[in-house]
Amino acid sequence: MKRNIIRLLSLVLTFSIFFGAVSLRIGAASASEIRQNISGLESESKKLESEIKSLQGKINEQQKLKEAIEKKIAVVQREINACNAEISKINAKIAANKTEIDKNNKQIEADKLSFKKRLRAIYMSNTESNVQVLLGADDFASFLQLSQMVASVSARDKKLIENLVEAIKKLEEKQKENDKLLNEQVEIKKIATEKQNELMADNRSIQSVINSINSEQSGLENDNAKIEKQIKEYQRTLASMASAGGTSFVYTGGTFLWPVSGYYNITAGFQSNDSVHKGHHDGIDISGGGISGKPILAIADGVVIQSNNSCPHNYGKGYDGCGGGFGNYVRINHGTKDGNTYVAVYGHMATTAVSTGATVKKGQVIGYVGSTGWSTGFHLHLGIAVNGTYVNPMRFYSKS
Repeated sequence: MKRNIIRLLSLVLTFSIFFGAVSLRIGAASASEIRQNISGLESESKKLESEIKSLQGKINEQQKLKEAIEKKIAVVQREINACNAEISKINAKIAANKTEIDKNNKQIEADKLSFKKRLRAIYMSNTESNVQVLLGADDFASFLQLSQMVASVSARDKKLIENLVEAIKKLEEKQKENDKLLNEQVEIKKIATEKQNELMADNRSIQSVINSINSEQSGLENDNAKIEKQIKEYQRTLASMASAGGTSFVYTGGTFLWPVSGYYNITAGFQSNDSVHKGHHDGIDISGGGISGKPILAIADGVVIQSNNSCPHNYGKGYDGCGGGFGNYVRINHGTKDGNTYVAVYGHMATTAVSTGATVKKGQVIGYVGSTGWSTGFHLHLGIAVNGTYVNPMRFYSKS
């Protein structure tokens, strides 16, 4: 499980790095680069789908274990119920025996009392033995009668006592037997309860594993959804590029119009090797005092193939990936001439003034200078791509 989590974190980290890099490039990517990005994202999506299927298999395995344990829990519960029923029967039997013992004890006490009374009567009559009782007879007939009575009384009392003692002994033995059975049943119930608690703990543990795997799977599905969304965005970009019409719109030629009238200061040239761009600058940065909010003009006729106006942070700052780093930007297909297609990107606008699909004229206001996205100050980033490859925009303008 721990290994799966580590693999998941590695996969997400890889996705984050790749996705972040792609986001920075989307604002200025060529059609071929976009296709490469789509291919890379589709490959990443397949990896995620494979991992999701693997996790689903693990969920199924854990679910089978959980169902097996639930069946065992039901069996153990039936055993516990049987023990409880047996214990209840034994308790009822013990209670009945106790009632009988109490009844017999009362009878014994009553017989003892009666016997004591007879002994007292004999004592009070000064008859100390059976012989004295017999000598008190008036005649031989009375003697025989008294002799038989004494013998029968003695035998009766002796038998009574013997029967009561035997009955008490049996009841006590039965109670001991019932107590032993009761203890055995309680012990069985204890073991069954412990087993049930153990199974329930296992069941909770398996459910925890299932929840964890579900969470991992949900995270992967969310990541995959983000990748699929990015793929669709790239595909829409390609479609808009195609609809902008490589050969359907013809560039009239001539020198491009300067995009910000009256401002010619270039603070970062093409492939500038300064601390910010480090040799990776697909355009030029035009700036100057008071340039903030100035109109940005289309350098030639064209069709807007991308327009982003969603970035609110219009001030100088370090890294900001909004708009793929370009902030609010406009990308315009300025047409094809002699087999060469010209596309320009205008970045870091405060706001845009045109929407995707709009046809623009040379000199038309397409937005206003700002500092959105990854921008350390107010300026316009102008990038010009020929056949999908960025070139130095200054090749289209005079040195002055």
